[in-house]
Amino acid sequence: MTTAGGTRSTPRIGELVYDLEREAMGRVAYVDTGGNIAWVKPLREGPEWTALPEQLRRAPDGER
Repeated sequence: MTTAGGTRSTPRIGELVYDLEREAMGRVAYVDTGGNIAWVKPLREGPEWTALPEQLRRAPDGER
């Protein structure tokens, strides 16, 4: 996950995120042990998807 300062961090399980590649919001369901892939559940119906941490950003308070 990229923070405002541009540094990479690992998303946390349960965190609300915005996927820049898919242009979709979801909650992190799982992160592999190396922190290289995150599984994200959509906020509504639909299948989970995988995302690289660098294509995710934390959802701002206004989007929650």
